[in-house]
Amino acid sequence: MNDVDAADRTPGAIYDLVSMRMIRLFVMLRKSGVLAHRRHFGLSETEWRIMTQLGARAPLSLNGLADVMLQDRGQLSRAVKAMVERGLLTRERKPGGPEIEIGLSPRGKALYAQMVEWVYHRDRELTQEIPGEQVATVLGVLSRMIEQAQTMLEEEQHLGG
Repeated sequence: MNDVDAADRTPGAIYDLVSMRMIRLFVMLRKSGVLAHRRHFGLSETEWRIMTQLGARAPLSLNGLADVMLQDRGQLSRAVKAMVERGLLTRERKPGGPEIEIGLSPRGKALYAQMVEWVYHRDRELTQEIPGEQVATVLGVLSRMIEQAQTMLEEEQHLGG
């Protein structure tokens, strides 16, 4: 853990770390995204995340949705109920059991398709002035970092962290 000289460990230097810059980018994209999701689609951040998870994985139980979103079941339950009432989601009892499956309604599927188009547009806007070979390099580096982060996560889970 002594890869960085003590002189480089100044409080401001932490913001030059790759991970910190990635967090800063994530926070900026998240903030602008929350505003845009509300303006373009009438969705809160939680509702947006529910839509994206169900668009990729539906149907899911409430517990399954809470697991993939790392969110409280109670908060999600309220959001799902409101989205069912707005006609975006379906809730159906799973055959043979008490569990409820949540999916996208036809209206929800149409909205999800619009969301996907918007996400692709936003990604193009973010990278439009970056040469293609540099974008490819970033994607490769990010893939490797994701693999390493997965290894770090697994190590922490194994250690009980």
